[in-house]
Parts: sequence; C-alpha cells; structure tokens
Amino acid sequence: MEYTVDAVELRKAMLDAGFITNTELAEASGVERNTIGGILNGKVRPSSMVIEKIASTLELDGSSIGNIFFSQKLA
Repeated sequence: MEYTVDAVELRKAMLDAGFITNTELAEASGVERNTIGGILNGKVRPSSMVIEKIASTLELDGSSIGNIFFSQKLA
C-alpha cells in the first residue's frame, strides 16, 4: 500500500495555524521552503524528521498527522 501527503489538508492546517505562505512555515519549522513546496506539490515525500518538525510547528495531533502525511493513495 502506498501513502501520500494530503496537500489540501496540509494547506488547511497551515492556514488554521496562521501560516499563509510556505516561507512562513519554513522559517517557523526549520524546514527548507523548497521542501515544503515540494511536499505540497506532491513531488517530495517528507522524512520522519520533516514530518515531526511540521507537525510540531502546526501543533497537529496524532490523528491529523496520520490524515495529512499518511493518506492512502487511491488507484
């Protein structure tokens, strides 16, 4: 089974936490802006360290982390 990042849910979580741009999230989380952009564009699979940094910065709970970063890829 393959997993993918749910970019729509990640963007919602960013907005809910007050981060409008990738740059804002990058500065707050310590994750490169290009990495965040790649994740949102579906071109980069984040490492566990990157997931941890983003999840911590966005104050995501375990369920939200699973829904965003481990979404089942359909077809």
